[in-house]
Amino acid sequence: MDRRAWASDSRMASIDPGQTEANFAGRRRVVDGVLTPSEATAPITPAEYGAQDFIIVPDFLTPAECDRLLEMFDQVHGLVKHRRIGIDFWEGRIVYMNDVAAHDASAAEIMGGFQKRATAMLGEFYALTRPLWTDTVQLNIWEQGSCLPPHTDNSNPDGTAHSTPWRDFSSIVYLNDDYEGGELYFTAKDRVLKPQRGMLVAFSAGYHHEHGVLKVTQGRRITMPAFYTFDQRKADGHIYPELNAPAPAPATTLTPAPVQSLASLLRPPQSRPAGSPLSVLSPGGQAPTWQPPGKWRPPG
Repeated sequence: MDRRAWASDSRMASIDPGQTEANFAGRRRVVDGVLTPSEATAPITPAEYGAQDFIIVPDFLTPAECDRLLEMFDQVHGLVKHRRIGIDFWEGRIVYMNDVAAHDASAAEIMGGFQKRATAMLGEFYALTRPLWTDTVQLNIWEQGSCLPPHTDNSNPDGTAHSTPWRDFSSIVYLNDDYEGGELYFTAKDRVLKPQRGMLVAFSAGYHHEHGVLKVTQGRRITMPAFYTFDQRKADGHIYPELNAPAPAPATTLTPAPVQSLASLLRPPQSRPAGSPLSVLSPGGQAPTWQPPGKWRPPG
């Protein structure tokens, strides 16, 4: 990750990009999706959401938005689950944003709105000075028995080549919580987060926020992940159709729209200004210090 991509006082400035003994110890605690806690393992409580070095926002999506995306997942999943994507673990489990758009533009707009707002929050929270680009927005299913070993989203601990080394940040929105298990475990922090319906979680893609999904023991878990990069070449053309347009002469570098205030981006969809930016900052910009929005500030 390019350390020139954030302000000197960014949370990213104090993050060690390498593996530590805490990563190794955390991985050893998880076997087949079952966590054997240490004496220090603890849940992240609602009162602590605003004190983390990553983003946790309850009710980021409304119940109606979650229901709409769950409905669309069920409609579209059956049509695409036999499509081969070349990654055994994810075969039959992914519905892409463009799959949804082909069936219902309004549902795809919910996914696009999430992507814009999450991109803006990452930029402000981490005081980024370069624009972020999204390489995918998906809907994923986790059936009973599913789990995911601790991992980063851009590198492998043994040094072998990773399939997506360009990813710099990750986010997840949880569309349901009527299941058992499926907690998010952060190895280096030795902390466990129990997701709630509509919750957004977003973090850096490297070892500091290495994470795993504990086994789903009952029900099914539906999530909406997205991944972000400073590398414009990896941006999803379905999300940024302007990147597919013929380059003007002379060619110019595309930059996302200027930043809007976090408050304006978090207004309910019916009152949010049109034309919200796809990225939060233009090169050289500096975001203000991020604080949890007042209506989401944890009690106590």
